[in-house]
Amino acid sequence: MQFIKRLLKLLILLALVFGVGFAIFSFYLWVKSAEPITSRSDTETRSNVQWLSTEKPLVFSFSRSRTHSIRVLSNAIFSEPTSLDKPINYAIEYTFLNEQKQVISSHIYHHASKLTPPDNNDLQIKQIIEDRQALLVSSGQSFYLSQDQLDKVASISLKLITEDTQVMGVVVRVHAKTLNNSDDKYSAWLKLPLERRERSSAYHSVGVNALSTTEINNAVTYSWLKLAPQGIPGIDFKADILYETLPYNVVTYDFSQQQLNLNDYYTDATLCASITLEQPDSLVFSLNTAGDINLTWYDSSQFTAPKKVNYKETAQPLTFITAPLDSGLVTICSRDPLLSNWSFNSHLPMTTAQDGYYQITESLTARYTIEANSDINIDLRSASRGHASVIVFDQDNQPIDTFTVAYNDEISSYDRVILDSTQREKVPKANQFYLRVNERASALEITTKQPLLVRVKSRSRQFNYQRTLCHSVCLDNLEFHDIAAWYEQQADNHYAFIEQDSYINIRVFQEPPAILIEDTFYQSRELFKQLPISNVALVNSPTKYFAPSTEPTPFHFALLSKKQTKAQLVQMAASAPSTTTANVVYQLNAHAAKEVALKETDFEQLANIENSAQKIYQNWQGQRPWIKQRLYKLTANKPLKLTYPTLRPHSIVLKTYSHNAKQKIIIDVTQNAKYHGGLTHEYSITNKRLQLLPSNLSEAFLIHPKDSQLFAYPAVTQQINADIRALNNVTFTSNKTVWIAILEEYSNEEVKIRWWNDDVL
Repeated sequence: MQFIKRLLKLLILLALVFGVGFAIFSFYLWVKSAEPITSRSDTETRSNVQWLSTEKPLVFSFSRSRTHSIRVLSNAIFSEPTSLDKPINYAIEYTFLNEQKQVISSHIYHHASKLTPPDNNDLQIKQIIEDRQALLVSSGQSFYLSQDQLDKVASISLKLITEDTQVMGVVVRVHAKTLNNSDDKYSAWLKLPLERRERSSAYHSVGVNALSTTEINNAVTYSWLKLAPQGIPGIDFKADILYETLPYNVVTYDFSQQQLNLNDYYTDATLCASITLEQPDSLVFSLNTAGDINLTWYDSSQFTAPKKVNYKETAQPLTFITAPLDSGLVTICSRDPLLSNWSFNSHLPMTTAQDGYYQITESLTARYTIEANSDINIDLRSASRGHASVIVFDQDNQPIDTFTVAYNDEISSYDRVILDSTQREKVPKANQFYLRVNERASALEITTKQPLLVRVKSRSRQFNYQRTLCHSVCLDNLEFHDIAAWYEQQADNHYAFIEQDSYINIRVFQEPPAILIEDTFYQSRELFKQLPISNVALVNSPTKYFAPSTEPTPFHFALLSKKQTKAQLVQMAASAPSTTTANVVYQLNAHAAKEVALKETDFEQLANIENSAQKIYQNWQGQRPWIKQRLYKLTANKPLKLTYPTLRPHSIVLKTYSHNAKQKIIIDVTQNAKYHGGLTHEYSITNKRLQLLPSNLSEAFLIHPKDSQLFAYPAVTQQINADIRALNNVTFTSNKTVWIAILEEYSNEEVKIRWWNDDVL
């Protein structure tokens, strides 16, 4: 009996020891298998993802009646670290299946994926956990399948096509956009849990604070339901966990066929590209294959004729560097198809502009919510000529104005669209139209009977347009920032265009400035009544390289060279024609200049001028680029109002000069006018605020014995466009005291003799 009791105690003790040991071992396994996590914000989420196979597809089923579109979001997993800027290629084969699992059609969608930066808060790294290890994950890539594509489709299958050895695998998530049954969208939105609302706002936009009414409606009207793979015998649905931060970082480098580098500039016999240099620099470029590439530099101000750009090959094959270039525009052309990749030698960032267009049709129109009393810029592109209707609605959605606009089909030699195949395709040039809506306007709709690309921008007509004008390098000013004139509008039905793949990005390049030979005349405006203090100056302003030469007048002067000054002034004076009013202007130093009439001087006075003057100017011989001009003193912050009760100039030019070499000047321009109603091809900005920086292309000095030194600034040109029905007045205000001249452009030359002027700066 005693033996049995001891045996029972031993068995109980062994059971307890075994139980405690098993619990400790289980706890150890649980801790060891825990997923390592880093500190995460409230916006970080975890998603279950499936690994794609190259052999056996994943099949996802959905409801055809409720599904409006399918979204396939994928992330590439890299086998080893790679450059952040180098895209890695992979493709997904997707097959449409009917209810009997029979193949309807198969398609391939390519992706170019980049590694997610690990230390960038804006592009938060994604981690995928496999065997308790964080793998190298790319930025999210996605493509959509529209409702039209899903006709008679009951399920889709996905299979991976590897195109790069650096891709270890690809994980996917598939969502179906389904319709919710909700009559009151706002109540439905508020009834959603806060976490769900924040997630929806982060998914559909850039955050809850940026959520628009349209996006709220979209988030409530539709739900993105995650689809799970269907049970197919023999297929292992290998799942994993992906950590990421909302909003989703989806970067599209997508295409469907042959892969061309998206960052490269494509050129051929009919398509060129261009690069704008904001400051002097050199360009470094590489070619995808050996070929001839033609580079031409253009002066943005057109004072210098275009020049061919020379370049030489570097130590790296098919990589070249240009000679140093001044600020301006460089065009890139080639006879044969070429891909070239460009950068600045100074390592400044090089950006390429892209404009987004909605492709409207007879069944899909673009509708915009607009502000009352705003101005609208409508940009149309079409491959064929046609007409479009612009309808303006009031707050009750009743049409109040309807306009018909005709557009042409001229093809651009610079702009292009990048197709899904990454091939570049030429696009038509933009047709610009402008519309001033009234106080009743609330919405705008653009309709057409044939495919048409539409882009709409808007502005408040009273807003300031701010810009810096300079002739070389525009230095940054922390107290003055450029403000664009127009701001792009998003269509109310933006998501409909996205779903139907009808939102088109066009890569745009600046074209060289056109050569326009003017047949108008510039007349100097007398300002004695408004600005009583005036003086005469000599101004040397460069002319445009294509401007026809004109016959010099007595108001034109030429600077004598040092050789001429030493020995020939007296001889030149002796040969001056008696029919010309011959004058001599001479500078004693930088602050003193005088003028004498030749007929009132003798040879002794001319000899004294030769000996004492630093520079001498004459007006009777040779080419004479210096122009005699009357300048008026404009006091700081004192408005100068120019009225136009009868005459209407083509433009008004303000030329500005200052005694201070490094002084920055701010000019406010206000235009008071009556404008035409309806659509116009031109638009006039009412309020401008322009910062002028000293120009190194123009010289000037006052003919004054004590205060002669002047420094020139770029001219301010106020165009009087065709949208103006009646011009009342234009007002100029300067924040500094300056010397100015006002030139007005007219079709006919004025009979009254004034100082000769020309609009060249």
